[in-house]
Parts: sequence; structure tokens; C-alpha cells
Amino acid sequence: MESTSMEKVKAFFGVKNFLNEEQQEQVSVMLGLTPTDLTKRIWGKENEIEFTIMIYLLQWCKNIVGFEEGVAKLTNTVASDLYIELVNGEKIIVEIKSTEKSNFSISESIYLRKKEFAKKMNAKLYFAIKMSGFWTLYSSEYLESKNRKIVLENDFLKSELNEIFGERNFLFPEGLKISSVYSKKSEKHMGIKNSDFGNLVEYKMEYNNNKIIEIHSDKDEEFFLTFLFENLQDVMSNQKQIITEIDSDRTIVIEELTQEITPLSLAGFILSPIRHLLNDFGYVYDFNQYLTNLIDGSKNSIDREHILYAISFLADKDYPILERRGNDIYLFKDMILNKD
Repeated sequence: MESTSMEKVKAFFGVKNFLNEEQQEQVSVMLGLTPTDLTKRIWGKENEIEFTIMIYLLQWCKNIVGFEEGVAKLTNTVASDLYIELVNGEKIIVEIKSTEKSNFSISESIYLRKKEFAKKMNAKLYFAIKMSGFWTLYSSEYLESKNRKIVLENDFLKSELNEIFGERNFLFPEGLKISSVYSKKSEKHMGIKNSDFGNLVEYKMEYNNNKIIEIHSDKDEEFFLTFLFENLQDVMSNQKQIITEIDSDRTIVIEELTQEITPLSLAGFILSPIRHLLNDFGYVYDFNQYLTNLIDGSKNSIDREHILYAISFLADKDYPILERRGNDIYLFKDMILNKD
């Protein structure tokens, strides 16, 4: 059976966030999409766009050009996903792949055709591979040396995502805690709403019971940090979350890092606020819609400098964040003067 054209998959992908579930089903039937199209192939497109947004916001790309798969098929051309000129002048081709598994492999024939395309473009070939939720980046030479097979556990530290795109990896120690108080009735709030508990009226962060920040208004000087720390709060909620009703109006949510060390990435901090956004129809954003708005210039974005400022803020408050660089680990506070 011939697979559905990618153009139809992309057409559905581009409009689905503007449709309710019934309308999505009608459009998918009209386009003749299969269950595989609506799950695996859509998921793959979402990951391609997530990667593109991620490297753009990491700010080490001077130019990013995407190749149109449908047009390439007119001449039976095998193209890769992105042609990138880095800020250091290097030009590279990136093939983006994703799998829910912790390993990845590519056939020799496809690999050789991707390599030939990169050669024609006079650019070095890299494979951006998302495995089990983790983004990695490997040169074609490294992939070839591993017989075109990557295992996350064995190859993660060999990823070149940091060296090529400026990703950074941090280690957050246990004891950091965020307390959020929500109110269903108060007219004085910060404009951040929880669908279950109401509007945010108080936000406090502590490390080993020592206060780092306390915010009561969106006019507070440090209010913007609540957005920059959304990734941190998401991770905390998976480790320890206590929800307590203070009274009939107010609820306090306490979230804390309880693992001895929690690894967090710069890109994770950058992307997390996007996942918390709502579009004009009240639905949570997907990366495709966010990319469209970025291109249209209608959405402000959080980039590396915002996040590095927030992490530096914590370090200045004597929270001992560590940073992994290669095989070495440093105290982040000692790295603050290192410019990226």
C-alpha cells in the first residue's frame, strides 16, 4: 500500500490546532490520513519543528534554511531537513530523526544518499536524533564509526549538541522548593491562572528553607523569573508535589527537587514556556503554531540569555548549580564570567 504523501500530512499538521476534535477527524478523513499518519508521522513533524525552534533560540545559528520534501520529490532528489550557517561561519546539513526508543539506526542506502546530498551542498553532515525524549547530535563520521547505530546510554556523552549549537547541561542539587498560592476570588493577582485553583497570588522559592525570592505582584521586579523557571517547576512537580487547601478560596502548591542531583538543559528551560502558552482559541500551543508566530514576528521568545540570567540569579543566591562540560563538572558560579 502506497504511503500518504507528506504534503497531506503537513497540511493537516498546519491547521489541526485551529480545529476541534470533530473537525480534525473530518479533515483527516478528507485527506485520507491513516492512523500511522496521525500518530507517528505527525509526531515526527512535531519533533522536527521542536528541534528547529530549539537551535534558533539557542542563538548559535546565523542562517537556517529548510528543504521542501514535496518539491525535492519532483526530481527524485533525496534532501535532508536543514542547511545551517553557524555564527562561526561553519556550514552544515542536519538530518532530523526521532524515536521513542533509546536506540537509533539508519540503513546504509539512506545514509549514503544523505551523505551525498551534504557533499553536493559543500557542507558537513550531522544527524540530530531524539531518543527517549533526549536530543543528541552526531556527525556522519561518528555515525559511520558506530556502524550507523546509536545507543543513548552508550553514546549520549559523545553528542555534539553543545559544541555545535551551544546547548549547556546543568546539575541542580536537591532542596530547591517553589511554593505557589492560588486564589479563586482575589482581584489582586499576577495574571497567571491555574485551571483548578484560580489565579496566582504568591510565589516563593527557597533552598534548604532559606528564601531566594518571594513575589506577590506582576509589578514586582523579579516577576518575569516565574516564566523562566517553568521548566524547573515542571521537573519539581514530577519529584515532589503537595497540594493543600488553605481555605475555601486559596490553595497552596509546593513543589521540590528531592533527587540528589537533577540534570537540566538550557534548551529545556527555553522550550518549556512555549508548552505553557495558550493560543487565541484556548488550546495549548504546539511548536508548529509557535514557529509560525515567530516567523510572523508576533510572539516574543525566551532565548539563551534570559535563561542564563535566571540560572546566574540562583547561583548568586548561593544555590550550588553545577555545569557539565565534556567529561568535567564545574560549579556554575565559577562559570558566570564565561561568555557564550
